Amino acid sequence: MQHLIRGTLVLVVGYMTASGTLVGQSRDDLMRKYGQPRSETFVIRPGVEVRATYAEDGRITELLIAPATSDLIKSRGRGLSQGSVNAIIDELVPLAARGKYVIAGFINAVCLPANDCAGSFQTYEKVTIYYNAAPEGGVYYAVVRWNDKIIPRPL
Repeated sequence: MQHLIRGTLVLVVGYMTASGTLVGQSRDDLMRKYGQPRSETFVIRPGVEVRATYAEDGRITELLIAPATSDLIKSRGRGLSQGSVNAIIDELVPLAARGKYVIAGFINAVCLPANDCAGSFQTYEKVTIYYNAAPEGGVYYAVVRWNDKIIPRPL
């Protein structure tokens, strides 16, 4: 019986090592396996990151602005001030690039376990901006998403 367990363990560890599961994979390894990344993360300010997600043709479809954190549950970290998030959004997507203002509102959704889905949104002709609410008027993260097929060309 012990021989069978040892043999099975050797097979499992061998497979995991060969597949890269036990050994960390590099960026190049992932690109060889899966192709070009569909998103990238940029440090836009000290402690603040922006993840850009792209369409297949390289156009940006979404921007996620959030504190840089290595926490497993991202919304449990510290928030950002509404002013700093707005300044970053204005830099990335100026008012003129958003199109005509359409509507704004609040989202009061319940997401277990932390009940951290509440927030607000602003919809423009070309983009919708969602702010995930943090305590004391802060923002855990913000998402800028291009509406429908109105996506900016790469710079």
